Amino acid sequence: MARSKKYFNPFKPSAGAEPPRIIGRDQVVLDFVGALEGGVGAPARLMRVTGPRGSGKTVLLTDLGSRAQDIGWNVVNITAGINMLDDLIHELSPDSSVDSLSVAGNAAIASGEAVMKVKHPNLRALMKRCCGKSKGLVITIDEVQDAPIEAMQLIAGSVQHLIREKKDISLVFAGLPMGVMDLINGKALTFLRRAQSEELDFISLIEVRLSFRDGFAVSGLILRDEQLEMMARATAGYAYLIQLIGYYVWRFADLHRARSMEVSDEDVRLGIENAMTRFHEVVHEPAISRVTKGAMEYLVAMAQEGERASTADVAKRMGREPKATSSFRRSLIQREVIQSPVRGYVEFSVPFLREYVLENADELLDRY
Repeated sequence: MARSKKYFNPFKPSAGAEPPRIIGRDQVVLDFVGALEGGVGAPARLMRVTGPRGSGKTVLLTDLGSRAQDIGWNVVNITAGINMLDDLIHELSPDSSVDSLSVAGNAAIASGEAVMKVKHPNLRALMKRCCGKSKGLVITIDEVQDAPIEAMQLIAGSVQHLIREKKDISLVFAGLPMGVMDLINGKALTFLRRAQSEELDFISLIEVRLSFRDGFAVSGLILRDEQLEMMARATAGYAYLIQLIGYYVWRFADLHRARSMEVSDEDVRLGIENAMTRFHEVVHEPAISRVTKGAMEYLVAMAQEGERASTADVAKRMGREPKATSSFRRSLIQREVIQSPVRGYVEFSVPFLREYVLENADELLDRY
């Protein structure tokens, strides 16, 4: 008896996992690959990618790195953090041992030089050597808002010098919008302000529908137009939700593949329900964890006011003067939980966070 063919879920909602097809980012990819092939000085060789949590920054970095490798470039991927320089040097030269690495003075950006205490070749020398081993060197840095300023000064300074030396090098860094802006506006990081800016907006629902249709079709499962529409709208064009909803609906439909290849309305309902529960756990909860009691009260008042709330009305609902709530608003903006699109107004930065806060207001406030 022949075994039935085993199909694998085409949707990948794990953090940073690369789905079979990335949608909504075609222009970014075209700009980047074109820059690699366009020679030294092409603008998109220096790129900053920003977007809220779950907007697909890590996935995009992975895709750009893979495309660079495919055309013969050496690619080094690191995540920002306290040990990022050690990680970078190890990736550039696995045999190098680093005792310590520090930066002093005006870290190599236009004026001054970075001071490194290492036993082996310095960072710029390592980068230069890697540039010569292939078509060029691409460095990607994720979660750059967590980077120590000294580390970014040294990396940026090394890249700047290599560009001046007409070496084939590219630097792509990604992070939360405010964190990235704070970084590039920091001391001695003027060079990074020249990076081509790519802000990851919400993905067109037309592209989302096509992605769902194709993703299910390759494994023989059939979605009706109204189901595609319901699933697409439920994502709000948010990259991580696209993967979550696709993953759970596909999983429920796959359970009855033997008797029916048609996705049922119940599959869609349960899939969206499970996806939203997971979305709350991995996006909403981390976003609002460890905020102060006053900040949580501000979020609840905001949610009760509507999609876009007047800061004066939020303060009034809290029973406080507007000045007395400014610190709560500021801390939430810094954490990129909310944003201020225009003066005097605030709105939530993450899709469906308002609904989550409204539905769970009593439990959220009871935590304090």
